[in-house]
Amino acid sequence: MDILFLSHCVPNPPNKGEKIRARQVVTRLAERCRVHLVCFARSRAEAEAAQELRDRCASVYAEVRSFTHSLAWAGVRFAAGDSLYVALFRSRTMRAYVQELSRRVPLSATVAYALPMVSHAPSGVPMLLDMQDVDSEKWFQYARMRRFGFLYEIEARRLRARELRSAGQAVATFLTARQETALLRSLAPSTAVVECMENGVDFDYFHPDRIPRVPDLACRRFIAFVGTMDYYPNIDAASWFAREVYPAIRRHEPSLEFLVVGNHPAKAVLELARIPGVSVTGGVPDVRPYLAGARALVTPLRLARGIQNKVLEGLALGRQVCATAAVCRTFGEEVPPGVIRCDSPAEFAGTILGCAAREPQCDPDIRDHTRRRFSWRRNLEPLVNALEAMKETAPIASHGEAYGHT
Repeated sequence: MDILFLSHCVPNPPNKGEKIRARQVVTRLAERCRVHLVCFARSRAEAEAAQELRDRCASVYAEVRSFTHSLAWAGVRFAAGDSLYVALFRSRTMRAYVQELSRRVPLSATVAYALPMVSHAPSGVPMLLDMQDVDSEKWFQYARMRRFGFLYEIEARRLRARELRSAGQAVATFLTARQETALLRSLAPSTAVVECMENGVDFDYFHPDRIPRVPDLACRRFIAFVGTMDYYPNIDAASWFAREVYPAIRRHEPSLEFLVVGNHPAKAVLELARIPGVSVTGGVPDVRPYLAGARALVTPLRLARGIQNKVLEGLALGRQVCATAAVCRTFGEEVPPGVIRCDSPAEFAGTILGCAAREPQCDPDIRDHTRRRFSWRRNLEPLVNALEAMKETAPIASHGEAYGHT
């Protein structure tokens, strides 16, 4: 089978949640299909990283674009009634490439990775949608939390309409979390097929016996929060924890630092370094020493959609993770062993101080349970099964030049 994989990000290197999942999906599909990767790149370096996937893809197309320029154009489209998120990824150049590809390659299926890529899916070709999260719900939450909330609500409503329409068009729609799956099932047309396809972890890479040594961390006692630090929920989480929780911890344990670890720290995150005991590392070559060496791992998100990869990576190393109720809800009714729910600043502080009294170590029970539930190979089976079912259907008669998804 020839499969078109449309992605809003380059699935390489796997250093961010969306890239990790995309890379795993592409790799798994390539085991049994000829995968034609079409994606957006934020830089020339990212486009070059996409070409490295030629070892598993039949073809690779990466369109480099300035998202600063695209955001301005998306703002114009938003004013005209479009969804800002969807408009951000519109491209005549990509549409033309996909049209040309669909004429010369007998595509059996399209896998659209994230909602905005649906508009690039060619008509006449069955589509599977890896929506990942119900993004409209996040925008509804932004409307309640951020300034100019009415604009976020407008975007939420437009996104919600597109999510429901796309779920109705797709052969099947997949989401990362049970919470997200239940939400979309309650909203989508009754004919829509909506399935949960949870994330996984590379257990060979996140192995407690394979942690690189970082001399700078050897003698430090610290709490760690790991994530991409230009993402609003992470910015909010780091700021809330540094200001509302950490001061109480520091009063009891002055030597216990709080490290905010992750790429592209926003200005609001960088300013947290002014708080005594708080360090903002920015991007690091390898997060494993921070996850394995922390006295406590925290994921203090007040707004959480989908499965948090850094929670899974901490659990894969056999570490406990102190998390908000919002993070715990993403796991559905079965919160994994090792995730400790903290409902208030006082609960966070008390739990972390208890963890800090012990040397960091791997709990094999936590790691084993995580391995059973969060295996990439097992969790990607719904997508593989959907493609296998397509294999049994009649061949596609034509691969239209027009786009059938809007």
